[in-house]
Amino acid sequence: MATIRRVYIYLVGAITLQSVAWAVIGLLRNLSLSRLNPDPAALAFQVAVILVGTPTYLIHWIIAERLARRAGEERAAGLRRFYLYAMLAGFLSSLLANAYDLIGGVIKAQGSVERLPYGLQPRDSFLYHLVAVLILGLLLFYHLRVLQGDLETHPDKGRNATIRRLYLLGFSAAGAHLVTTSLIHILRWIMIELGGVTVGRNFTPFLAVEILRLVFGAGILFVFWRWAGRLFKQGGQEEQESVLRKFYLYTAVFIGTLGVVTYSAGILNGYFKRLLELPRGFETQTLALPLPIVIVMGLIWAYHTMVLRNDAAVLTDTQSQAGVRRLYLYLVAFIGLSALVTGLSGTINVLIRSFDTSFGTDLKFQLAWATAAIIAGFPVWIFSWRRALAESAQTGNLGGHARQSRPRKIYIYFFLFIGTMTILSSLVFLVYGLILLVLGENPPSFIEVAQAISYSLIAVLLLIYHGSILREDRKVLQQEQLHKLETWKLLLVDRGDEPFVVSVAKELQTNKADLELTTLKRADMENLESQKEAELVDLINQAGLIVGSWRMVLSPSSGGDLPPRISAAIATSPGRKLLIPSQVENWDWAGVDLWNPDQLAEQTVHAIQQILQDEPVKAHRPMGIGSIVGIVIGVLFLLLTGMAGYALWAFT
Repeated sequence: MATIRRVYIYLVGAITLQSVAWAVIGLLRNLSLSRLNPDPAALAFQVAVILVGTPTYLIHWIIAERLARRAGEERAAGLRRFYLYAMLAGFLSSLLANAYDLIGGVIKAQGSVERLPYGLQPRDSFLYHLVAVLILGLLLFYHLRVLQGDLETHPDKGRNATIRRLYLLGFSAAGAHLVTTSLIHILRWIMIELGGVTVGRNFTPFLAVEILRLVFGAGILFVFWRWAGRLFKQGGQEEQESVLRKFYLYTAVFIGTLGVVTYSAGILNGYFKRLLELPRGFETQTLALPLPIVIVMGLIWAYHTMVLRNDAAVLTDTQSQAGVRRLYLYLVAFIGLSALVTGLSGTINVLIRSFDTSFGTDLKFQLAWATAAIIAGFPVWIFSWRRALAESAQTGNLGGHARQSRPRKIYIYFFLFIGTMTILSSLVFLVYGLILLVLGENPPSFIEVAQAISYSLIAVLLLIYHGSILREDRKVLQQEQLHKLETWKLLLVDRGDEPFVVSVAKELQTNKADLELTTLKRADMENLESQKEAELVDLINQAGLIVGSWRMVLSPSSGGDLPPRISAAIATSPGRKLLIPSQVENWDWAGVDLWNPDQLAEQTVHAIQQILQDEPVKAHRPMGIGSIVGIVIGVLFLLLTGMAGYALWAFT
């Protein structure tokens, strides 16, 4: 019920405060700038919003503050923290936009002047935007004080820390975007001015505007990215293992790498057009257009790669360090190999088409692009892929984790998927052609058939190569697991009143026949003679892994029901212990789901498998709606990124 109450209070508060704030800003603008010539109906509406919205907001906010003072948990509530950060983000982004246009109006920047309402002159820009800056600044200051007060007693943790990261990284991304755009335009302006080059479009930016954009972007980036970096160093394990920070960094690396490869290919394409004596068009007449993008994107790539390495160095867990490095390598390799395969496909297409038509302008254009893609993509792929192969070839846990890592699996199976789909599509096309031939219809031309076969050959190469990598990984894994199964002894403690233990034993005997499994039953541990008890203790000490209910390590005085020496031997055994969180009356587990016996057996077998593969033991959870939504958002983000990159390429 408290959650529903919070949703109501903070939703009403956010809507009414935003409405009142902009009504006040609009009213003050209308009253102070006569050239706006406001409609009386507009003034009346703004006054009505203020008169109705202000008391509504105050009533709900007073209730929220009273609840926060009365109960400490209210100050730490995720909805309250989300409200505060969301309001800060809304006020700050609007304040910065108005401050930018305020200064832009003073220097008569075209964009800022064009955003003024109809009828206002550039000299009105200062007062027009100053009103918004003052009102938004007061509201921003107040909410910042409220947030600081809450943080003094309830620092950001868990969900609240995630909300804070969204706030910090969101503004960091906005600042980085402004800095990137302005640097590209400034470098382009410098190259054009120094080179005296005239291009087909007017790309010469207004230098003062770009410097203003650079200053604003650098200020935002400095404040928020430095804040995020300080939290990473001082926030402990929770901040260091943040998925959101890694997503931000890897997105920046992806965009930077993609920009370097794409626009480097564009530059190379221009040179190949020159060699082939082709008209190059305005986009390749001067390096002033693509080269600044390559330089700035290269800086983004290099800087965020350095941050990733520094983050990995801070991590005390060597596996986490390797995981950060591994994800970076496969991300870069993916971009390089994609460009390489695209270039190879285009080159083969040109060669096949040249048998049917003369090697004219169209084929030369395509050959220039394909060759440029190969040259741009190959070094990027081979550099990162060779490092990934070297890491996976290592012996021991590091090599094992590298071979079984999720980024490696995704990378390999992605190209296996592409190869398989390409072959299937080509086969469908060829069968379709045969059916047309049988029916007496016009079959596909020789060129179309040759293209389908050539694409299939590239796909076959992808399948053979990545399939061999996958088989080798699997072979090494099986050898390592076989060695571990032959040397490990697994002891399963069956107390007799927990049915899931029987299911675990049956599953292990079926799927892990090579594992030396011993089941220690309750009858084997009762009424023991001293010699028999010593033998059991020796068996326990020799076990590499002991699996059983958590109650097996409890002494009789603490609720255990095993002989004291047996439970003590299990607790002090040098082998690993896997405790199963079975439910017992009056005992509860924090953060552990309530599983039925079948699920508990499945979770136990999964945990044993993780231990055998030297992986951290984590619960096996089916994909929930949150994961599905996250995947959809990620795919949409990548699609939008690709569309934005294509639009930028088309524009430049």
